[in-house]
Amino acid sequence: MLTAAVAALLVCVVLIIASIVVSAWLAHRRYKRTVASQSTLPAHPLDRHVTAILHLQDGNIVRVEEPGPPSFFILPARWYARRRIIVSLGLLAMLLLAMAIQGGLAGGGGIRTLTDTLGLSFLNPAQPNGVSLADRPLPTTASQRVVRIDSASVAQYRTAYQLNVWSYSSCSGIAMETVMNAYGRHFIASDILQEELNLGVWDVNLGLLREDGIGLTAANFGFATDAGHTRTFQQVVDIANKGQPVIVSVRDARYYPGGHLFVIKGGDDQYVYIADSSLNNFQKMTNAMFQGMWQGFSAVLTPKDI
Repeated sequence: MLTAAVAALLVCVVLIIASIVVSAWLAHRRYKRTVASQSTLPAHPLDRHVTAILHLQDGNIVRVEEPGPPSFFILPARWYARRRIIVSLGLLAMLLLAMAIQGGLAGGGGIRTLTDTLGLSFLNPAQPNGVSLADRPLPTTASQRVVRIDSASVAQYRTAYQLNVWSYSSCSGIAMETVMNAYGRHFIASDILQEELNLGVWDVNLGLLREDGIGLTAANFGFATDAGHTRTFQQVVDIANKGQPVIVSVRDARYYPGGHLFVIKGGDDQYVYIADSSLNNFQKMTNAMFQGMWQGFSAVLTPKDI
């Protein structure tokens, strides 16, 4: 908005200056033509135009003083009277332009002060109610807020036993934790894994026992789940790009021989972008690589309070 206002002020200043210059030049030409035409007329003793100043003493002319040559650029007084408003607007526009440029270089302070004083709020880069962009978080989607969680992090478990035993099969719980926390929750892996264990859908050695365990567990944390094997690769990427991270299952002899779950947070023509809790810590994969190991399962978690 501020950039557009500066551009508009610049255009106004240029147009006003151009108008003043053209008008002044035309007025000056008319004035020169008038002076030239008067100089060719015969002198008249009663001519009201003064062409010389006579100095008299005792009724005798002692000296004749002729006016000097006109200056290079003369404008009639009526030109200034007619252009007062345009000149004033030009000066105001130049002042606003200077303040806008200064404000842009100094974080908007100058333009904000001036526009607050003059009541020109449309030039102020602040948001409504006087709240600037820096005073509140910018709107982001859950996909953009996804943060990778390390399955081996001590902070993710409540006891040394959980760290030493649960961490090796924690991918389902951490995948759900990653998505839930992207929606503003503050869980740790232990919270989710304990609930999976209570529901009987997860084993400390085998990991997730049933795919529907994702939905059953998420429901107890206030999330609805849309899961299954019906989505195509493109649909998974599109959902993630629109703001909803997607949990997927993969298996690969080189990286995930026992199977694994991680979170897709977006993709493009070349890569899918990933939050992977394993030691592999893939941040992206080529589309071909991902599709080669994807098992077809995907789950989208949505907070029930939205």
